[in-house]
Amino acid sequence: MTALELDNLHDIWIVDSGAMDHMSNKLRNIYTLEQFDSLTFVSVANGKGSLVKGKGKIKLVYEIIMSDILYIPSFPFQLLLVSKLTSTFNCDVIFTYHKVIFQDQLTKKTIGDEFFFCIVVFSAWSLLFLS
Repeated sequence: MTALELDNLHDIWIVDSGAMDHMSNKLRNIYTLEQFDSLTFVSVANGKGSLVKGKGKIKLVYEIIMSDILYIPSFPFQLLLVSKLTSTFNCDVIFTYHKVIFQDQLTKKTIGDEFFFCIVVFSAWSLLFLS
């Protein structure tokens, strides 16, 4: 399974325009994890920090398209960074009342599955990377 393919409600990701990177609290989503040597934290706008255990790769769509992701086991959710997705796929993001769609700019085909009833976070979380 990849990040833009949904298997069940537990696999829903938050599409975030204010984050600094893709983030996952599930090790099963991460390939080639590299542990950090020093303590590194991410902090949300409310000032609370979460320990980043490492950085790895995540399969976004199809088995060959991968992107960097931070592994944060104590994080309450998983994030996909909008700007990173649009640059990786050269795509547009369409937000509707019930879904988020990633659409190839040239072919206009949908990339991955549509995110139905997805939570979209704009700059409310404003994640910071601290080390």
